[in-house]
Amino acid sequence: MIIPVRDNPGGVREVLACLDRQTIPREQFEVVIGDDGSEAGSLAGIATVDRHVCVVSGSRKTSYAARNHAVTASRGSFLAFCDSDCHPAPTWLEEGIAALHDADLAAGEVLFNVSALNVWSLLTVDMFFDQARNVRLSRAVTANLFTTRRVFDAAGGFDESLPSGGDYDFVSRCLTLGAILVHAPAAVVTHPTLPAATAFLRKVWWTNRWLGVRGGRDPGRMRPITAIEFIPIIGPMIARRRALRPLVRLARDRIASSGIVLRRHDELAAIAMLYLLVAPVAAIGRVQGMLEGSRSSVAPVRYRNAPSDERVP
Repeated sequence: MIIPVRDNPGGVREVLACLDRQTIPREQFEVVIGDDGSEAGSLAGIATVDRHVCVVSGSRKTSYAARNHAVTASRGSFLAFCDSDCHPAPTWLEEGIAALHDADLAAGEVLFNVSALNVWSLLTVDMFFDQARNVRLSRAVTANLFTTRRVFDAAGGFDESLPSGGDYDFVSRCLTLGAILVHAPAAVVTHPTLPAATAFLRKVWWTNRWLGVRGGRDPGRMRPITAIEFIPIIGPMIARRRALRPLVRLARDRIASSGIVLRRHDELAAIAMLYLLVAPVAAIGRVQGMLEGSRSSVAPVRYRNAPSDERVP
């Protein structure tokens, strides 16, 4: 069980409390926390004497560097990734590991804990962490991801130079090596929404910026972006169709799965905000990232124990 963290000891303790309730016995799994340069002493008292929970500290870099360091320190054959702001259900580990019986990677379900129901919370549920859709698009997020150490090593782990999008990059490399990715809807974690405009828009800009950086660094591995995608209204509609999202409504099944009763006027307000504000912020981030990536001399930084040119058998 791998958890990256930076300055969120309360969140880590909440995840550990969820792991104490797992249906898999405590002695059958370990928890390795990858500390990405947290404030000194903030994670004191979390590690256990029996090494059921251990903390691996590193300099402040990226969450993907912290995950790589934690994997290096771990001992298990199966790797379960979760974030410090997620709450795993009691059957999470059991269902996630079971999904690997016929696959190499399993993308668990991410549902939402809605603290305030507003436009930004609705758009969070609509736009982020839809693992069923992710798997159809050959990708997954590390908020809820299972794999084996063999596959992780073969793919070279995470690119530590990416602050965002390293999970998509990792899964892409795994699939290139012949790995099989499945959706594991019974392996559930809950995640908070982003109910404030500033936090939501920053995440949109941040994720699109680093998607652009990845494309700028390696145009051959990323779908080229055409000028039409930056035309107001039309561009966002093309982007939503490619992302397998409905064009003039929200992803109602996702919203219902998080226990939200969707009112039509709230949906219309969210769609209007999506096209008039969110889409331009995403476009600005994508262009900025593409320019940065095309000028970048930063090479991918992978897991140091990775063999070269290995395929997943």
